[in-house]
Amino acid sequence: MAHRYDLAILGAGPACGPAARAANDAGKSVAVIEERFFGGVCPMTGCNPKKVLMAAAEAIHAVEKLRGKGLLSTPGLDWEALMRFKREFTEPIPDAVENGYWERGIDTFHGHAAFISESELEVNGEILEAGKFLIATGARPRKLSFPGADLVSDSDAFLDMDALPGRIIFLGGGFISFEFAGIAAQCGAKATILSHGDRALRAFDPDMVDVLTGAMRSDGVGIHLNAPVVSLEKRGTGLVLVAGKNGEITLEADMVVNGAGRVPNVDGIGLEKAGVATGKRGVKVNAFLQSVSNENVYAAGDAADTPFALTPSADIESAAVGKNLVHGNMEQVDYTGIPHVAFSLPPLAAVGASEAELRDKGIKFVAKENNLAEWFSWKRLGETHGAVKILLDEKNDRILGAHMVGHEASELINYFAMAIRLGLPTSEMRKTVWTYPTSSYYIKYMI
Repeated sequence: MAHRYDLAILGAGPACGPAARAANDAGKSVAVIEERFFGGVCPMTGCNPKKVLMAAAEAIHAVEKLRGKGLLSTPGLDWEALMRFKREFTEPIPDAVENGYWERGIDTFHGHAAFISESELEVNGEILEAGKFLIATGARPRKLSFPGADLVSDSDAFLDMDALPGRIIFLGGGFISFEFAGIAAQCGAKATILSHGDRALRAFDPDMVDVLTGAMRSDGVGIHLNAPVVSLEKRGTGLVLVAGKNGEITLEADMVVNGAGRVPNVDGIGLEKAGVATGKRGVKVNAFLQSVSNENVYAAGDAADTPFALTPSADIESAAVGKNLVHGNMEQVDYTGIPHVAFSLPPLAAVGASEAELRDKGIKFVAKENNLAEWFSWKRLGETHGAVKILLDEKNDRILGAHMVGHEASELINYFAMAIRLGLPTSEMRKTVWTYPTSSYYIKYMI
């Protein structure tokens, strides 16, 4: 006998919650199916645990910058204790999230869900029928294909290891590699990043990336560009990796981590049987996050072909889906001024347009560039690397884009995100009286 619902949601991460609650509040019957853990990647194996580990790395980094300026030694690290601290955040999440759904009367299912028709799912042999569906299955690590790829660990393993290996190689030039390499290096490991392309962190301004790579190299992180992996093999108790276009790089490691990015987790859930069209970026959706090929299916978060793969964008997309499910298609997501950050050491942040995008569109702009390391709020901490580039439309008195790297960039970028989203005049921001001496005080000089 099939279970019948008004809405069935595949995935219980950030792209699920707002839509599930909206439908439930409207009196609709809702089922949530999760294959791994309720709460999703962000609080369990992504954003939150990464930031907990980063707290220790940041503290060590801060002390190192002040060695010889009043501080005498770097604090020791107890990785096992740090991991216990991290688990205080992650372990309660699945039960707390699932209990929240139960208390609302939302049914939950554990297991792999796959469509068997346009209106039915199969989960552990049970059939779930629904009038509407939301695909919120998130993303999964990009599959690697080279000899020895089976010896590569995923990012989950790095975030949950009881001991820190002495030598770690991170494959890929994106967020994961740069964030994890910063943690590993500050916590005492020899960290190396290998990127197959000629540029790392392509979602960010190349000048800011150059400053970041310089900073990380000065902190002991090895960064190799144009270094595709040729092979990986186990040798004795360690691993030997060969990379480079001609195999010219040979590195030894105790752990190799897949940091080559993530792809929409939409394979193997029977979307072809539901008539749901997909592309490289996930489920193809219209402006209302509705499948372009099956009007009863919606998608949100990393599984959807939308501009961002971020927790905040997944949240607002799910909220929009909730309104559209309850009231009919009426809500479109406003992606204006959504910032994105690589929580590296130092952090790298951006919001709005890039120089290349503005040039391609023929939009006139003025770029204001400054070296953060020359300003008091950075110099007092011994910081030697930092930069900011603000792109201004002087005729219309608006900020078009903001790009920065350095201490507190991940917080400062929010001011520029607010300015871009709300259309705040640059002239009014210049009039703002900021507290001194703080990092935000220097915003008036940045613009």
